[in-house]
Amino acid sequence: MDEPTHYLGHLNYSKDGVEEEIEFFYPSNVEWKCVHCGACCGDVGDRVRMIRLLDKDLDRIEATGEYDFFDDWDEGSFSAILKKVNGKCVFLTDEGCRRYDDRALICRMYPFWLERREDVFVFGVDEGCPGTEKGEPLDEDFFRILLKMALESMDY
Repeated sequence: MDEPTHYLGHLNYSKDGVEEEIEFFYPSNVEWKCVHCGACCGDVGDRVRMIRLLDKDLDRIEATGEYDFFDDWDEGSFSAILKKVNGKCVFLTDEGCRRYDDRALICRMYPFWLERREDVFVFGVDEGCPGTEKGEPLDEDFFRILLKMALESMDY
């Protein structure tokens, strides 16, 4: 029998005193560890990265005293897009991200992304990330944490 490409996971999520069980699918047999290469922080080859920002991302980064780091953008839940310099994120330095602790949700989740398909959430993975196939296998708990972080950032 072939190995499934995704497993079904569950998250008990509480908002405003109401708890619900949220179903999500996460990729099977994924190993990943950040190798701090910075490839996710800008354009790579013919791939142009667009680092989209939520309102909560803007608030968190602006609270650090940063300004003029985004352009307005209106797509779904996103309200801004991070500026780049020479194809790289405006916050990327030779030492790494200078806003690492306050970085955008999309940066916190990379190389994973999340799509909503009707009543279920589905995680995808960018296989081009140099950190894939490194580290320990990721399990339901890992993706449950990512889902919760995303729901909180998007005011689900």
